[in-house]
Amino acid sequence: MKFILLVLSCFIITASGIEQSTSTHKVKIALLSSPSVIGRYAQSSYNVALATFLASNRPFELISYNIKDESTSSLSSVFEQIKNDKIDAVLAPLTLNGVKNILTLPTDKLIFIPTVHKRDVQNAPENIIFGAIDYQAQIQALVPYMASSVAVFYDNSAVGNSLSTVTQTLAHESKKGVSSLTTYPVDAKGVDIVKYLGKPSAFSKKSIVIHLPVVKTAMLTSHLTFTGVKATNILSTQMNYDPTLLTLTQIANRKNMIIANSIIEQVPSIYEANALLNNDLTFDWINYTTSVGADYLISQLYGYDRAYAMRIVDAQVIYPVELMSPKESGFEPFTGKQ
Repeated sequence: MKFILLVLSCFIITASGIEQSTSTHKVKIALLSSPSVIGRYAQSSYNVALATFLASNRPFELISYNIKDESTSSLSSVFEQIKNDKIDAVLAPLTLNGVKNILTLPTDKLIFIPTVHKRDVQNAPENIIFGAIDYQAQIQALVPYMASSVAVFYDNSAVGNSLSTVTQTLAHESKKGVSSLTTYPVDAKGVDIVKYLGKPSAFSKKSIVIHLPVVKTAMLTSHLTFTGVKATNILSTQMNYDPTLLTLTQIANRKNMIIANSIIEQVPSIYEANALLNNDLTFDWINYTTSVGADYLISQLYGYDRAYAMRIVDAQVIYPVELMSPKESGFEPFTGKQ
């Protein structure tokens, strides 16, 4: 293991821009982020990009540009610096607000956004590629399993409200025949969960759709079991495709649970390089989409085929969706039997 890390360290030195005895052109790629906005993902995105570029076996220089926030002024300033530094492409894990601010800037740099879906912006120029997973497609894949009566629990945040709205729209538009749908916003501490489940019979034979982070999901599913709710099933999306769910809940809490997942394709060379740096490409979707973006950028700059096979349509990466069941010790493909 020490030998492997030593070899990887040598690659990192080569990749960081230290002069080598070669005349091969080295592309320069920026990792643009705001640690104050996206937190730990500023560093993890850099680590994922680094490992993915190393797996390409192409010379590169990865330069981190940290900005204090995602305001138009901060982004305008950093893009001027990126232009002066002769950067070839930009990998930018930004929030939707940051992406909207980028769209106001006059830049023709090739930019990959791993954290936002193109559906959420308007009039994006052709030089910007979007790589976020598609929660709408995941919800659509869950619709056929919804009972005629549905309860939607969602985080009372911008993302949670958006997912709740999408769920209501797709459920009512489906041919499944959802006749009633009730929404339940959950506060930051999850106190509302106990209040909502005060009448367990109200959730009998319903499909319970959960748009909550994994800790709140564990609270909700545990309380469903504790209060004796006899739901038809429990449905959720990528945010609960997380091994933490298995440790925070009992198997009885996860009975009849179906989770939509889009982290499916794994490229061995990219996966192994990231594993050496302890980057999670199995469950962390932002890490995963960042690796997809890094692969896209370096393939475009050197003119060779991407390692990932998923299609890019109208500047958006199209991820497949599979349904999974959380079992006793892991996640298994949903077979239609609980």
